[in-house]
Amino acid sequence: MGASFLQASVAGSLCQLRLSGVGSRGAVLLRVVEPALPRLGQQHPLELDCGDWLLSCADLEQLQELLLLHNLNLTALRSVEPRTIVAGVALGITTQLQMPAPPAQQQPPQQPRDHQEKAILYEGCLRSGDCLEHGGTVVVLGDVNPGAQIRAAGDVIVWGRLRGMAHAGSRGNGAARIAALQLQPQQVRIASATALGPGEHGPPGQSEQAVQRNGQIVIEPAKITRSSMPIRKPQALVAK
Repeated sequence: MGASFLQASVAGSLCQLRLSGVGSRGAVLLRVVEPALPRLGQQHPLELDCGDWLLSCADLEQLQELLLLHNLNLTALRSVEPRTIVAGVALGITTQLQMPAPPAQQQPPQQPRDHQEKAILYEGCLRSGDCLEHGGTVVVLGDVNPGAQIRAAGDVIVWGRLRGMAHAGSRGNGAARIAALQLQPQQVRIASATALGPGEHGPPGQSEQAVQRNGQIVIEPAKITRSSMPIRKPQALVAK
């Protein structure tokens, strides 16, 4: 709580005082204002910005007397408190009722953004020793042979036979999936969960996917469509 000096200019210009603090009352007005008065030029009209201070007629009269001792004349006041405005009008002071600043709207908690990169499309088979790693979803048009690896921050989708190792959600996305026309991997990982391949073929013509449910990886029927295919190819494979 206190008074803060805003502006004092050459003779003939308006001096201004602005009262700071929240919900303050006139009982401390003189004690707060008096230290700031020597910083104001004398024989100047003065405008008082009261903020939300509650000032009575008696408070303002005492302030006027104090200002006159410093050759200052209170000519106008502004306030967001209607009762302070009424007191100023009663004393013949020019007044301006201001609208209080609207409360800051509470922002909904921000959801963590998905920093995954755009999906990529790789056309061709991945052979033993090949390692395809990407910061988004990976779609392979071809087979993934035993000894080949795919690591993706998003989904792993194989339009062919997946018989190597696949790691989806490599950056912690537990909702990622691993899907293939024929899902028979050596090992699958989704986020931090790991499981060995099912060891047997699924129903003929039935694509399958591995998903994480309750911390465990399960195999279930999947539907793979061309609509999930991205348009960009990876730059290169990383050999183990």
